[in-house]
Amino acid sequence: MKKHKIYQIIVLTFSIFLSSASCAQTAAIPTATAVPSSSERKVTINDLERSYLLYIPPGLDSQQPVPVVFAFHGYGEKAIGMQRDSGLNDIADLANYLVVYPKGVNGSWNMGEEGPGYAIKQKIDESAFVREILSDLSAIVNIDPKHIYAVGFSQGGQLAYRLACDMSDTLAAIASVSGGMEYDACQPSQAVSILHVHGLVDSSVPFSGGGIMEYSPVENGINAWLKFDDCTGSAQVETQNEGIRLITHTAYASCQANTAIELYLIENCTHDWPSYFMPISEIIWEFFATHPKP
Repeated sequence: MKKHKIYQIIVLTFSIFLSSASCAQTAAIPTATAVPSSSERKVTINDLERSYLLYIPPGLDSQQPVPVVFAFHGYGEKAIGMQRDSGLNDIADLANYLVVYPKGVNGSWNMGEEGPGYAIKQKIDESAFVREILSDLSAIVNIDPKHIYAVGFSQGGQLAYRLACDMSDTLAAIASVSGGMEYDACQPSQAVSILHVHGLVDSSVPFSGGGIMEYSPVENGINAWLKFDDCTGSAQVETQNEGIRLITHTAYASCQANTAIELYLIENCTHDWPSYFMPISEIIWEFFATHPKP
């Protein structure tokens, strides 16, 4: 497996800003942020007030088109925990993108037809929530429409899959960690790049499916997106073996509209954000940065 270095991320991001300059909005934009800023913001959808945490990296030039990464916490968890554990802010400091940490309703997400939590039972409109956040952000920064992404852990990852289905016109790529696709009604109108990371001893959301919630096998979602993205050709497979850190990386690169589908399987990894096994946040951002909307 290739090594992922921070300077590569900086170069990739600089290239993004140069290539996207023509997409800049003409509305008045606040001056660049001098210091890191983390705040809570609120939006209202169908009389339901919801909130999210927003991280703005230091020195962000908000007059340039800015990438946005949505990061969804797991079931029963909190946005602040996702912010703390994911390491996405550290990469944002170097790569200059916004990180949005939405808060689930009662700690849950409506990620499919069945599953645990209040959001599914009440059929909460998560796509409307994300679109309203984007509208809210557009008042303070110039969002790059080609670089809007979603990543999630566990049920948050399952939601990222659903958003790829429901918001394929908006999202360029998604990444799911320890959460497969549980949305049978998926009918994307555009191709979306997919990155999936899963531990092979995950008993909460087993890679092969099953568990207490009888989840679908992760490969079902991967195979569905191989068809949606019209991927052709053979997969490239490579492994990294460093003691207990055995990782298999499978990549499908010949897909529609320069999209890609990649899968990382980690031996001896449970239901967890796998920072111990791999530079997960760097890998996610590099995947995002190299797979914009066309």
